[in-house]
Amino acid sequence: MENQQTIPFTPNYYSDYLKKELRKVRDERLFDEQFINERAEQASAEFENQRRAGVSPFSAQELAMKLLLEGVSKE
Repeated sequence: MENQQTIPFTPNYYSDYLKKELRKVRDERLFDEQFINERAEQASAEFENQRRAGVSPFSAQELAMKLLLEGVSKE
């Protein structure tokens, strides 16, 4: 079996990703640390909960990202 590396889907991973997306769309919430931290914590918890429920890592990550980026428009 090949040694697989896993990405740590921690709140820091999610907050960094969210900041990047907010910067892309020039969203004023980029400077709202409370919003970013809360959303990152929620996404991290969603990933963990989905994995505990037996959901695949890929699907759990998709669900966490959907929650993380909810309301962040790319238009």
